[in-house]
Amino acid sequence: MLFLSSEEIARLADRSELITVVEAAFRIQASGDFQMPVRTQVEYKGKTLLSMPCFTDSCFGAKLVSIVPENLQKKLPSLFGIVVLNDGDTGEPLAILNGAKITALRTAAVGALSIKYLAATAVSHLGVIGAGVQGYNQTMFACSVHQFTDVYLYDHNEKALHILGEKLTAELPGVTIISAESPSAVLRQSEVVITATNSEQPLFPNDRTLFQNRHFVGIGSYKPEMREYPEALFRNLKYLLLDTEHARQETGDVITPLEKGWIAEKQILPFNLVISGKIVDVANEYNVTFFKSVGMALFDIVVADFIYNKAREKGCGFEINL
Repeated sequence: MLFLSSEEIARLADRSELITVVEAAFRIQASGDFQMPVRTQVEYKGKTLLSMPCFTDSCFGAKLVSIVPENLQKKLPSLFGIVVLNDGDTGEPLAILNGAKITALRTAAVGALSIKYLAATAVSHLGVIGAGVQGYNQTMFACSVHQFTDVYLYDHNEKALHILGEKLTAELPGVTIISAESPSAVLRQSEVVITATNSEQPLFPNDRTLFQNRHFVGIGSYKPEMREYPEALFRNLKYLLLDTEHARQETGDVITPLEKGWIAEKQILPFNLVISGKIVDVANEYNVTFFKSVGMALFDIVVADFIYNKAREKGCGFEINL
């Protein structure tokens, strides 16, 4: 069995390839050729443990993730995890992969796909709220599918914001990186806005005029009590596009708008309908689109399978015996 660390996965993971792999995962989702139960989520004293199994025709496996937000105060990642990949025929364990890295990369690829399919081709300004792992990866993947000239960043943690700004400046030559003073400032300057926070209150003013002629990518708010967007956004939408139906029960950015009548059930659709070409016109007269992601095990297993096979081809990883 192969063990693949975060560093090895990063070396093997070409962004363009991963976006193509995740796009294939959405097509698998659309076809129904997989089996994935609702993920098990257990919470205890502010800590969260997630169990996410999935079967596909070629492989199966599961991801186990811990989320401890207080780790940031200890200068540790808030998310740890492993992915166990099994052979689709025999069930033999093939690999153990760093789950945090798989999560970071596949989530960023998901966000980038929404930009590829939903953002206007003429947009040039990207906004990112949240200077954590996803803030970095979402920016890098977004810039790999679209030629943004300016990136506006915000985080309430000024040190994290400064570090991210310096890192992106070094890795994105030709792109102007700007630290904004507030989420509202990012919103006003950006045509594509990515939010990757744990906020329990909307990040932006409840002003419908601010939520027009823009594409939004909601990556944070993975719990019912979390929300990143105000009523104004949902009132402007033709459709709310989800990566998985599980999001209806998992995120406050779906639960609350439905409960309060800001959006109707018939307006909530799976994003795979866009990728498969079954729906094309997703914007209305306000020219606003919103993609909400909470993630799913299908992404993890398909990406893990791709990374595992690439590692075998290149002779990477560390062999272990059970």
